[in-house]
Amino acid sequence: MRIKNLMAIALMLLTSAFCAMAQDMAVPQDTAVHTGKLANGLTYYVRYNNYPEHHVNFYIAQRVGSLQEEESQRGLAHFLEHMCFNGTEHFKGNGVIDYTRSLGVEFGRDLNAYTSIDQTVYNISDVPSGRQSALDSCLLILKDWSNGLLLEDKEIDEERGVIHEEWRMRLSPSQRMLERDLETLYPGSKYGKRMPIGLMSVVDGFKYKELRDYYHKWYRPDNQAIIVVGDINVPYTINKIKELFGSIPAPAKDAAQVTEEPVPDNNEPIIVVDKDKEQQYSIVQLMYKHDPFPENMKGGVQYLAYGYVQDMIDQMFGMRFQEKSQDPNCPFIQAGAGDGQYLFSKTKDAFQVYALPKEGKTAEALQSALETVLQARKYGFTATEYERAKSDYLSNLEKAYNNRDKQSTERFGRLYASNYLEKEPMTSIETKYQMMNMLAPNIPVEAINEALKEFVSLSDTNMVVINFNQEKEGAVYPTVASLKAAIDAAHAAKIEPYVDNVKQEPLMSTMPKPGKIVKETKNDKLGYTELTLSNGAKVVLKPTTFKEDEIKYQAEAKGGSSLYGPKDYATSSLFGTIIGVSGLGDFSSTELTKALAGKNVNVDLDMSTSYTRLNGNSTKKDLETMFQLNYLYFTNIKKDQKQYDATMSLIENALKNKSLRPESVFFDSVSYTMGNHSWRDKPFYADDLKNASYDRALQIAKERTANAADFTFYFVGSFDMATIKPLIEQYIASLPGDKSKKSNYKNVASYPHGKVTNIFTKKMETPKPMCRMVWFNDKAPYSLENSIKAGVVGDILDKLYLQEIREKASAAYSPGATGGSQVTGDVPYTYVLGQVQMKPEKKDLAIKLMRDEMLSIGKTVDAGTLKDIQAKMIKDADENAKENSYWMNVLSMYVGRGIDLYTNYKSIVSSLTPASIKDFVNKVILSSGNEVEVTMLPAE
Repeated sequence: MRIKNLMAIALMLLTSAFCAMAQDMAVPQDTAVHTGKLANGLTYYVRYNNYPEHHVNFYIAQRVGSLQEEESQRGLAHFLEHMCFNGTEHFKGNGVIDYTRSLGVEFGRDLNAYTSIDQTVYNISDVPSGRQSALDSCLLILKDWSNGLLLEDKEIDEERGVIHEEWRMRLSPSQRMLERDLETLYPGSKYGKRMPIGLMSVVDGFKYKELRDYYHKWYRPDNQAIIVVGDINVPYTINKIKELFGSIPAPAKDAAQVTEEPVPDNNEPIIVVDKDKEQQYSIVQLMYKHDPFPENMKGGVQYLAYGYVQDMIDQMFGMRFQEKSQDPNCPFIQAGAGDGQYLFSKTKDAFQVYALPKEGKTAEALQSALETVLQARKYGFTATEYERAKSDYLSNLEKAYNNRDKQSTERFGRLYASNYLEKEPMTSIETKYQMMNMLAPNIPVEAINEALKEFVSLSDTNMVVINFNQEKEGAVYPTVASLKAAIDAAHAAKIEPYVDNVKQEPLMSTMPKPGKIVKETKNDKLGYTELTLSNGAKVVLKPTTFKEDEIKYQAEAKGGSSLYGPKDYATSSLFGTIIGVSGLGDFSSTELTKALAGKNVNVDLDMSTSYTRLNGNSTKKDLETMFQLNYLYFTNIKKDQKQYDATMSLIENALKNKSLRPESVFFDSVSYTMGNHSWRDKPFYADDLKNASYDRALQIAKERTANAADFTFYFVGSFDMATIKPLIEQYIASLPGDKSKKSNYKNVASYPHGKVTNIFTKKMETPKPMCRMVWFNDKAPYSLENSIKAGVVGDILDKLYLQEIREKASAAYSPGATGGSQVTGDVPYTYVLGQVQMKPEKKDLAIKLMRDEMLSIGKTVDAGTLKDIQAKMIKDADENAKENSYWMNVLSMYVGRGIDLYTNYKSIVSSLTPASIKDFVNKVILSSGNEVEVTMLPAE
């Protein structure tokens, strides 16, 4: 499909919606963002935004990626990204990481970067805005990244090993196959030879000067944009950018220019069939390449229309494929279709069809999936399908509009980076809401159907097929010929029109007799109201103004899977999934999805070990629907055998070969070891599926929801008390309840004691030894103070691992550690854990360092490190206190267990000292004598 065809789509859509005058209309851009360009070519974006409150994000976006590399430089763009954290003009060594950590900015979480084919973006996020000097210093870091990297010999050499381990960590089966096939998929294009990770031969052998030359050649102001969004003084920030970056010399007139790399058309189909021993399942993907929407036209109404038609097609195909997969004779487990980027090329898009075939049915799956697409192309989508998709689109847009004052700083920052790098428009949510509410209702389904014909080609030109398979002895794989024959068969098939079966009934046809609120108490400390209902249920209400249109819901009762024995292992393990694919009331799962079109609402029922929970969310206008869904989960879950069978098939496909993946084996071994080899924590395999029972899951659900008096119902968000109370009486107080028959959990948690070691080997295509160590105490009572201290120890250990294992020893790419406390039933568990995927030849050193660094915290705690962690925790606490989900957890812990996670949190954090942390490590963690090590090594 050529550009002129794309324009035809956009113009056709607009013609049906507006007069011809609107076709060239520019969409107004958000005036809240201030943009400009310095004399040296550097672009800036500056915007005030105060969500989350009192924080600022900084970005530098560069039009530089692996496409700018020569053959002998493959990997230098990504290597350079790493070096930005290893010494700059004003922040020597690890100075960038150390300084930002002092602001509460955590490396990897808030301080990070990525390198892709054609761009590199760095970010310093969630910087507290209280000190202007700190904000100035973050701008100085961006300035150093721009043209002040030291690129010292020693730092370069130490980073070579780190890059090696990142390459090893990311070398999955699909990555191995993609790298092998990339040149076939991109014939005659640099895209086929420019995976950002590069070649390890280059990483190992490049000369220092080569990296420095690459840096000075491409990291230039005319290739860079500075983005600052948050709680800032806009004029001051703009002047500071001009002051800092304006002195950077403009590039020479003959400086190398970033140019687009074309992706050639292919007259004959490109069909790739590959296999890997660790690939868990087969996947087949058919693509029709076409030119992308022109960047220079993305600012117009046409681009809004074009994006809208892509969304509609994607949504409607999603529903058709979901329905089709329920047919027992369907050859695929899951499938989908939609338009997007061709693999990772900026200069070529593709309409894509993918399928996860049932075993041995790859060609049939491809044919069936393509027939579904051709069915829509030939007969079109139906008016009812389109109305649902459009309603969902406009409902989501309305929710975003209602919460327009609480758009995240991160969202704006990434949007402006996309504007600089890809010319994505900076349209405000207000403008988009107004324009799409005019545009969408006036675009008929006929226009969508005509657009689909342009996306789905009937010829072989620009066709690409990728098929990745599991390699195993005796397997018969698809061939290029068999896949092409499947495509031809789909085109030749007799295809009937799609019939959209819609149930035009209310969710609940009969309303229950309302109950009553019999008692109301207020808790001023945490700002909530507690209601006692006539059926014995409790309701906790906390209205908030954090977001204009967000309501969170949770109900919980003690019990959960602890009440069920080994015979119910499979069923209870899959309980949430099974109930989640069931219907409600008179609606099957598919009918329910259709009935809820245009509504922003959801409720799910699940079990943990100790609790049965319902979780949900809604907007204000859909609040009653959420209450109705909740009522039906308590009273009328509908069996949907077809959806259950389709879901079990999908799960079986995921499980049957999961032991091929070393990572899956490792984490299963960790869980089983930490569960003291209890049947509750044993790995779940495909063979266990035969013991799962749909009828038993429905029976358990009925048992667990039979008594509303067991439950406490929590609502947090933007609701009105006068509105929600009648709904509570109608839909919750009316549920059956008997407070004299409340259930409780059983204490089934089991942990291994003493020093436990589980070392095993696993065959691996790429050697990836992994180790997890856990130090824990299951006798120390759960307390907020212990939880905080364990978290601090985890953060200290994480920093030590980064310094000692990654930076100094080059023994791993991403070692990590964490800590905390939890309670299962009444059994407390306070822990610190470390985990690392190791360089094979340095595995013994890495394991030694993991243990040594933990023990070192019991001897000395660096005061500066502790101060940095405290700053981060206080910053995070202030951010969390503005989130409805945070308060849901606070209220459930306080009402359910009597533990206040909020009131004294910051005072406890502030009172921590190096001595108190050492004391905690020695007296609570190490004194227990519980240390578990699980290590997976490559088999010879």
